[in-house]
This record gives sequence, structure tokens and C-alpha cells, in this order.
Amino acid sequence: MTSVSSEPVNLLQHAQAAQAREAAAGSFSEPRQKLRLLYLCHRVPYPPDKGDKIRAFNEIRALSKRHRVHLLTLADSEVPDLSALEQMCERVEVFPVQRTGAYMRAALGIFSSRPLTLAFFDSAELRQRAEELARTERFDLVVVYSSSMAPYAEPFAETGTPAVLDMVDVDSSKWAQYSRYAPLPMRPVYALEARRLQEYEASLVDRFERIVLATGNETRLLKAFAPEARAATVPNGVDLDFFRPLDLPRSPHPTIVFTGQMDYFANVDGMVHFSRDLFPRLRERFPDLELLIVGRSPAPAVRALNELPGVHVTGAVGDVRPFLARAWAFVAPLRIAQGVQNKVLEAMAMNVPVVCTDRVFAGLSEGGFRHGRDLLAASSDQGLEDSLASLLGDAQARASLAEHARRRLSLSYRWTANMDRFEEILVGAVRKPAVPARGTRENRGESKERIRSA
Repeated sequence: MTSVSSEPVNLLQHAQAAQAREAAAGSFSEPRQKLRLLYLCHRVPYPPDKGDKIRAFNEIRALSKRHRVHLLTLADSEVPDLSALEQMCERVEVFPVQRTGAYMRAALGIFSSRPLTLAFFDSAELRQRAEELARTERFDLVVVYSSSMAPYAEPFAETGTPAVLDMVDVDSSKWAQYSRYAPLPMRPVYALEARRLQEYEASLVDRFERIVLATGNETRLLKAFAPEARAATVPNGVDLDFFRPLDLPRSPHPTIVFTGQMDYFANVDGMVHFSRDLFPRLRERFPDLELLIVGRSPAPAVRALNELPGVHVTGAVGDVRPFLARAWAFVAPLRIAQGVQNKVLEAMAMNVPVVCTDRVFAGLSEGGFRHGRDLLAASSDQGLEDSLASLLGDAQARASLAEHARRRLSLSYRWTANMDRFEEILVGAVRKPAVPARGTRENRGESKERIRSA
């Protein structure tokens, strides 16, 4: 296997370069009013190396070009270097959440009527800070990232400040899927969370001027149980300059790759099932076939896959691109999938043909992707196995799928255009100036960063 440096990619430097390119290209065609935005986020949106962080980071990056952004964010892991966020935001405040306490609150939440998710992301300090800001500051708009942060926007409703929720995905559907594939003792718990979350998500539609979701499929899911929702679809994007075909040789023997956070339940479930039940059958057809599972924090069940012939679990790597560049195909065998899978977009951007489940394919509906032209999608294990086998045996088909997918990707998944749409939604939500709060101050001269101790 090609040696790859473990040094992480300088995402700050890359983000600055991308921002400069977009500014030179003229991201926004129409002048718009400069807004003061409060952005609430459930995890520090940096580094942008996993799904929720990628979208939140790009939203902040786009909005900060024309507006003043004050970021309040929880942190349920080590607080990273905040330089990139400090350069974009007028102020950054981080509120650490200890995971042990968060899990305990979620467990005790079984005995309440609230979703367990809200208990996990509960922070008295953040709540107090939101109440303080609602009393003393004036914001034109509150932007809430993920439904778990909606409670922290409530103090601003009393001041007449409009709010927009980027729900991203309908999380209740994800928990319903968990209840099908989780270990038996946890299935009733996940089913309960799915029901509670759906009721909670339905209750949010009257609290926000607009609700934004990442795919049309998610928008339809929300409207199925909350038809009055003022919902809009804003797809994700992919950096086609960063994730581009590299001048590296493909592996000399058939190689399949998967990239992702390998302690995330959906990824663990999908890859354990694929590696143990489907991959051995594929190896009977292609005896030298290899499977690369690339991603940080592999769960014990994932690490155990290293024992299988042809399976390589890498753990964290500094850069996933060389692994993608070597692969003959990218497989996304996820039985649990909500929204768009950024890992799939990144593989397509690097000209790696994709084989995925129909659940993954559903998240690509906005892109105009077609089965058989841009990728191969399957609704069963046998279909997934057969699709991979046909692709591994046909170099021309691999090249054709990869070429068409990247072309289609460039039309629908550019951050600049999609974030322009997001900004339009936010500006449209500001129908009147926020009610001035008592004792308004602008915080000029104060530190841009505040990290609260847990």
C-alpha cells in the first residue's frame, strides 16, 4: 500500500485560498443589506472534516463575507484551533459539554417527555448566555444549526428577532432506522427517540421563519408530518479544487474504498455488514480484491475487520485523497443514511466511481444523478454485490461513471451557488429590524473568542 503522510491537511490555509477564489469570481451578484447574525451550532464547526462540520463551516464562511456573524457553539470533544473561525466571525464563544455528563443526562431523559437529543446537548451556561444576549444585544437574525439547538433561540423570540433553522436532516427518521439495525436491547430506546423527535420537529415549524434542509428527500419527509412547514432545500457542496483527480496510479489490483467517521453507528453498521457478509463473496470472484476502510476512531467492531482477508482498516489519516485515488470504486453500503453523504460527493469529485445503497442514492436527488449513468445504486445485498462485481470487471464502465458523475457534481454541488441560495433565504426572513434590546452594545474591543469551562 502506498505510504501516506499522517500530517493533517492545513484546512485553514485551504479555506482561505478557496474563499479568495470565490471572492475573485464574485460569489453574490446582487448587493444585500449587511446583517448582524447570531449563529448557534451544536459542535465547533472546525475543522470541516465531517458532515455536520463541513456544512456549518461553509455557511459561516459564506455569510461572513457580507455579514457580521457572532458564533455560539457547544463542544462535546476537545476544542480545536479556532483561528479560522475567529478570522470569519466578529466573535466566537465555545461552551464545552462533557460527554460523560451528556450521556447521563440523555439516559435520565428516558423518564421525561423530551427527546434524549435535547438532554445530551443541554448546557446551562449556553442557555444563560443566550438569555443575556437577548436582553443586551441586537441581532437582525438568529441562525440555528440543527434542531438540537432550537431551545437556545427561544429567548430571542421574546424580542421579536426572527430565526431560521437549518435542520439539515430529519433526525427522527434516522433514529427510526437505528431502531431497525441496533442491538436488540437498544431498539425500543431508539424507537422512542424517533417518536419524540418527530413530535418535537413538528413543533418547530411555527417557531421559525424558514426551515432549511439539505436534500429534497428530507424536505418531503418533514412535510409528510408537518405539511405547514415553510421549508426550503439548500444542498451541500464539494470543493472541486481540493477533491480533484490526482496524478497517482490506481492500485494494480481491484480495490474498493470507504471513508468516514468509523465510530458513527451508521458507518459501523454498514461496513461491518458489508465486510462480513458481502465482501467475502466478492473475493471469491476477485481473489486479490482489497477493501480499504479509511477514517478516524474505528469502533472495536470495525477494528476487528482487519482480521478478514483483504480488509485494511487504516484509522485516522492525514489526507484521504491518496486512498481515494488508488481505488477502483467507492462503496457506500449504508443501511442507515439520512441526507446527503459528503463522502460520496468527495469520491465523485476525485473521479472514483460510486456504488451505493438506495438510501444513499435518495440523498442525491437534487443533483440529477441517474443510476447506470452517474453511479450504481442497489436496493438489496445481492444487487450491491452484483453492481460492484460488474464494475470491477469493466474498466470502461468505471471511467464512464466517474466522468459523468463529476460533470453532474459540478452543476449541482458547488458551495458558492448553494450558499448564495442560503443567504437569500436568510435575508428574506428579516422582514423587519429586530426589536432593540435594553443596553445594546457592540462588543467592539472585546476578545473575539470566549471558551467557557464545563
